[in-house]
Amino acid sequence: MTTMVSELYTALKAAGVEDEVARAAAKSVMAIEDKALLATKADVSELRAEMRQGFAELKSELTKTIVTMLIAMTALFSAISAALRFVK
Repeated sequence: MTTMVSELYTALKAAGVEDEVARAAAKSVMAIEDKALLATKADVSELRAEMRQGFAELKSELTKTIVTMLIAMTALFSAISAALRFVK
């Protein structure tokens, strides 16, 4: 139990409420407290938008890297081909 829930339970017991009723009331408050930690539709939409932006940036960076590597491999292949012409 969190501090607030245990304080509620203690207060209810001090007020003369039966143990089962005090526990049930404290558990219901705990359930309501836990709901505050849940994500709302707006939270999920915001996260989804952030992830889409992140994936778009990642895709862009990967595309640049792959194109750069292809250009470098083409240049290396051309250099090796040119060098092999002189070996014969």
